[in-house]
Amino acid sequence: MSSNAQPPLIMIIRHGEKPGNPDDDKGGPDLSVLGSARAAAIPSLFVPNPTTQISNKLQQLICDLSTCAKNQFCGVYNYSTLNAGPPLFSTPDFLFATAPTNSSSRPLETITPLVQALQFYQNNPMLTINANFTNDPDPTSTDGVYALAAEILDNPSKYGGQNVLISWHHGTIPLLAERFGVGSQLPWTKWPPTVFDLVLSITGPSSSPTLSIGYQQLLYGDTTAPSKSS
Repeated sequence: MSSNAQPPLIMIIRHGEKPGNPDDDKGGPDLSVLGSARAAAIPSLFVPNPTTQISNKLQQLICDLSTCAKNQFCGVYNYSTLNAGPPLFSTPDFLFATAPTNSSSRPLETITPLVQALQFYQNNPMLTINANFTNDPDPTSTDGVYALAAEILDNPSKYGGQNVLISWHHGTIPLLAERFGVGSQLPWTKWPPTVFDLVLSITGPSSSPTLSIGYQQLLYGDTTAPSKSS
């Protein structure tokens, strides 16, 4: 088997924060305000350094609070050029998200800003999100978790030598990791319901793949050390 017969990198993230209880879908199908903020920030993790391409267009919001009294905003909002460094993670060539349902469209919503940023910065309007696969864990399903893994691993002419990013639901991410050969390397058998900020990176040959866990560190309170949850 050639070195380009499989993706050199498969990354898996959980969708952004949800309304209400993080372990159920009773809060509605969409991201919470916090989850939307995470989605908006995710492009900074994967998009090649845009400052080398359009530095005059990339700006950040700043404000001056030096004259403000306690509990009072009297600053001035302004813009300055964002001095962005290189992304923390490799740029994906293919994007996948769980197919939207009446109970959740969060995986797709989470990486929509990313695909838009990649289309713009890479001038690649043809890049899209594949949201044709469901969260179904049944091995016989033709469009579930097993089918998604098979799509990526069994199509070397399409995905060989390409980086893949998957935005998914936490309940079946361990199953996905198992299908990609790294299930035993996870720090827990079930994804902790309150964790939204990890990036699982799977590298190496299919015979001995390796899992590494990265941290998005996008929002206040994000993980900076391995989770102790079980």
